[in-house]
Amino acid sequence: MIAKAQILKNSTFRRYFLNSSWMLAEQFLRILSGVFVGIYIARYLGPEEFGVLSYVLAIATFMIAICRLGMDAILVRELVSAPEKRLLLMGTAFWMMVVAALCCCLLVGVVVWSSGEILSVKVYASIIAVSTIFTSFLVVDFYFQSQVKAKYSAICKSLALFLMALVKLCLIFAQADLIWFVVAFMVDYAVLAVILVVAALGNNCSGFFRLFSWYDARQMLRSAWPLVLGAVAIQVYMRIDQLMIRNMLGLHEVGIYSAAVRVYEAWAIVTAIITVSLLPAIVKLKQGDEANYHKRLAQLFGLLIWMSVLAAIAVSLVSENLMVLAFGGAYRAAAPVVDIIMWTAVFAAMGSVSARYFNVEKMERKFALRTALAALVNVGLNFLLIPIYGIEGAAIATLACTFFANYLMDWFDRDLKSLLRIKHRAMFGRSLG
Repeated sequence: MIAKAQILKNSTFRRYFLNSSWMLAEQFLRILSGVFVGIYIARYLGPEEFGVLSYVLAIATFMIAICRLGMDAILVRELVSAPEKRLLLMGTAFWMMVVAALCCCLLVGVVVWSSGEILSVKVYASIIAVSTIFTSFLVVDFYFQSQVKAKYSAICKSLALFLMALVKLCLIFAQADLIWFVVAFMVDYAVLAVILVVAALGNNCSGFFRLFSWYDARQMLRSAWPLVLGAVAIQVYMRIDQLMIRNMLGLHEVGIYSAAVRVYEAWAIVTAIITVSLLPAIVKLKQGDEANYHKRLAQLFGLLIWMSVLAAIAVSLVSENLMVLAFGGAYRAAAPVVDIIMWTAVFAAMGSVSARYFNVEKMERKFALRTALAALVNVGLNFLLIPIYGIEGAAIATLACTFFANYLMDWFDRDLKSLLRIKHRAMFGRSLG
């Protein structure tokens, strides 16, 4: 019996390891594309126009955070718990995301066109807003995650990534205007949606289009609103700096700052994808032995935290040469920002695992409220620091806010004493309290 249990354990471990490997392979390709294609785009457009592109993409990021409705966590959890309802759950999540996307498009249209923003930015923001509608098809991706079948998601995303990377490179070679790059980023999501639909057809899960359950919608929305608030709050303290830099310093500075953020995000997305790919495993661990559950979480925290520390040190040693070599001399001023913001990755990695903990423990409301508080702190710090230190002040604000949200707040919440002990065990090998 012991031998049989060990074989089953090893088989499960290999399954999750291969699942994570597929997701990491796809993410590695995404990083390569984001770095190299992004560098070419930044070099071609220059800091001013790259600042415009980064600005409208930041707006789109806020919208997508709302339109996803937290389904990357909620739908995965529900599909793991009730696999027999997979099509009904997928269909319900899909139509909720469609409605959310249409509302966001309408809201952006009203807000942007009634603002005093320049006409070109209004047009670009309206174009990029359309992309949110296509994010509804990510329910297929979430289904594959719940089934530990990241292979299919990875192939779909990699194919869409490759096709659109070629399109963007062709736009550079054709010396296209900025508007075509905005359109290309919108088409990114449309191409992925088409490919995911084809994958759904091949895996007998395409019938979700015809299904919807008001009961399941209400159940998921109870968990969704805290996650949506949390996701928006996360984007506030990760993206609001670019919006505030645009209004306080200008689009040129947005371009410089965005180049630095690209370097940070290339690393941060690796730690995020590891935790997302392991969510089904974390759910199953919670259902078993509590001590083993805490032990595995501490190991995951430790792995991601210390990987991020090493990455921050390595990048800080070569930041100026890295920015000049990668983006060109026009982006040299981004080096000090990189030195600061790479340390954000340490606490972002901590937050990524913490978010899964909140999801598994069904503490979504707590997660949303503390993230919203951290976002307010970040806005306040940006108001104070950007006028004094410029774009470096924005990087300091983001670092301080991430530390506050993902570590410091745990000390003041009785419900999170176990989580704090797990983090200390990961960082120091023992609990500090």
